[in-house]
Amino acid sequence: MLKSIKHIIILLFLLPVSIIAKDINIDELVKQTDKDVYIFLHRTDCGYCDSMIEFTFDDETIHAMIEKDFFVIDININHNDRISYKDFVGNGREFAKHIGYNYYPSSIFIDANNSIIYGAIGYQDEHEFLITLKFIHSKAYLRTDIDKYCQTLSEKDSK
Repeated sequence: MLKSIKHIIILLFLLPVSIIAKDINIDELVKQTDKDVYIFLHRTDCGYCDSMIEFTFDDETIHAMIEKDFFVIDININHNDRISYKDFVGNGREFAKHIGYNYYPSSIFIDANNSIIYGAIGYQDEHEFLITLKFIHSKAYLRTDIDKYCQTLSEKDSK
């Protein structure tokens, strides 16, 4: 029971769009924010998705960074929400397939130009996800790829 309540609280805080909207127009949401957009693609029956919600998103540093620097769109592919993005209109599962991220969980980042700038497939623990958030927020993706970015961080840590 406590675990269920914790999931609900995290989702209410972190993923507000899915609670309110049945029509998720990504194009309009991108226009309405000055933050990078983070799309969390997941399934109801996915243990890795649940772990990311329960452990990764519950981390205080990640929680604060997401709240400050990102606009979050929650897309549960088991729900029958209508997703609009550029020339696509369909449900969450069709959207995930359309953009090439039909593995769960997936983390998709969209910039102010409404372009997908980075996507990560699979569970990310607190450490990995924090690096991803910093990679996107610092705009390092404009200069390098995530592997080189991680290598640079490792080199700085070893000095």
